[in-house]
Amino acid sequence: MNNQLTSIAFSIYSNKGVYALILGSGISKTAGIPTGWDIINDLIKKLALLIKEPCKPDPETWFKTKFKEDPDYSIILSKIASTSSERINLLKPYIEPNPQEREQGLKVPTKAHIAIASLVKKGYIKLILTTNFDRLLENALQTLGIEPTVIRHANDIEGTIPLVHNDFTLIKINGDYLDSRFLNTKQELSKYEKKLHEYLLQIVNDYGIISCGWSGKWDTGLINILRECQNFRFGSFWTYKNDCEIELKEIAKKRKGQIVEINDADSFFTDVLERIEALESINENHPLNSDIALARLKKFIVKDEYKILLHDLILNEQFEAINKIKQIEDFSIYPDHKNLFPQLSKYEASVEILVKFAVNGVFWSKPEHNTIFQELIRRIAEPAADPPGKYYQETMNLHYYPSLLLFYSAGISALKGQKFEYLASIFKLKTAERKSENSVKFYLIKFTNAWLIQPDIMNKILNHNYKTPLSTYVNGILGPYFKDLITNEQDFNDLFDIFEYILCLQFIHLLERSGAPYGQFQWRRLSGYRTNGTLFQDFFSEGEIQKDNWPPIMAGLFGGKFETYQNIKNKLDKYLATIYLY
Repeated sequence: MNNQLTSIAFSIYSNKGVYALILGSGISKTAGIPTGWDIINDLIKKLALLIKEPCKPDPETWFKTKFKEDPDYSIILSKIASTSSERINLLKPYIEPNPQEREQGLKVPTKAHIAIASLVKKGYIKLILTTNFDRLLENALQTLGIEPTVIRHANDIEGTIPLVHNDFTLIKINGDYLDSRFLNTKQELSKYEKKLHEYLLQIVNDYGIISCGWSGKWDTGLINILRECQNFRFGSFWTYKNDCEIELKEIAKKRKGQIVEINDADSFFTDVLERIEALESINENHPLNSDIALARLKKFIVKDEYKILLHDLILNEQFEAINKIKQIEDFSIYPDHKNLFPQLSKYEASVEILVKFAVNGVFWSKPEHNTIFQELIRRIAEPAADPPGKYYQETMNLHYYPSLLLFYSAGISALKGQKFEYLASIFKLKTAERKSENSVKFYLIKFTNAWLIQPDIMNKILNHNYKTPLSTYVNGILGPYFKDLITNEQDFNDLFDIFEYILCLQFIHLLERSGAPYGQFQWRRLSGYRTNGTLFQDFFSEGEIQKDNWPPIMAGLFGGKFETYQNIKNKLDKYLATIYLY
């Protein structure tokens, strides 16, 4: 996840109404409102037409040759339109949509405008400064029932409700295209009236600033005001796309702010809004970043158009988790409590967000998401690099502990949500044995089971004497992750045991073994814990009744044949009958 975007979202969320936006022409680009350079080229063509000279194929070169100066928006406009009223009529076609453009969705509020309007409605943004003449932002605000207080000229400041008492104020620094008082020429933009200058200076001194679509290059009057600013009690973030202008870098440095590269205004404000909405919904007792990530996952999983965003969200978290795991691993560590118990906690922390994704994502997923959540497990299970020197096999086996946590989380969630097709698919996941092209692949359940570490060694690592140490330990680790999906502790334990029992069946079936790495379900059965009426008993009793119509069988488990399942179950139960735990 982009830490700068998280920082911006958290700053806005934590300081409601403190940040003002500075918006430039880039905010309206995706709406089809032409850029300044596009308008310059078109105005040059109009000017050439007026004086009856050809300017093609290079209008810019023609202008330089004809007038002995570089083309500039304000200079060209002053040559074509001598009065403010003429400028209004000249600019209208560039800003207002014609019927065809409106039908195509052009020159109407963009995703950025809509996201900004939502931030205003929520009360996070109470002040916006814009150099744009268009009314896309006002239109977006009005669709949400917000009638903004708009300052279009220095004279509008008088009689306006003080900023601190107003719900929202929009300041169109250079004016509005339908107001003949708007500023256009270089001279007009270089120095504002004293009243407006002082008003803007007070704002940039009192508010934090977030800019977007504004390069800091052309609006000399605003640039000078920002340079005069003396107070930096709140942060500032200056966004740019592709290359950052030197003027913007200088302003950011002066304001002790940050420059932030973005893809575009739409994705920037949409992303910031999503993160703030995630912050609104989180439980404050949980780590911030993991809850933001989980809230985004829940949002992306409900709509088909978010499938790519869901994929990218999980992929980014996987990369972060893999990097953390690489930093943790040292296979030369002796496998005892002092050395390896702290490693367990580090492994758990490395996949905390992914475990939440597995628990919640699988439960709420649709069949078309199966591949995404299969990969969530498989990528983390990819083999570690061969150790360069001495190593301990038990320590090296812990490389698969994070994928075990994800495997169990996804499997239990699939059982809870009756996602049996997904459950069948993850038991068939394979990974390479070593990091080489010719490496043999094996079923992941070879390692993602209760005997990843032999019980006697695992008890030494845990400094305990559990009957099924890794199974019991993982049961305790995963329980809190399921508290919102499975509110009853016994139900969670039963689903945990059902999953481990099916894992043992699959272990015998897929790996063609005579025994299996049993978990805590074995001592629960021997101790009389497993009584009639539990989920465990009911689940497998349904299989005996429904046989080939049993949903797990119909979903493809055990080759889709109840007879195969029954034969393997008999083999497992015969094996378990020889195991006594005291």
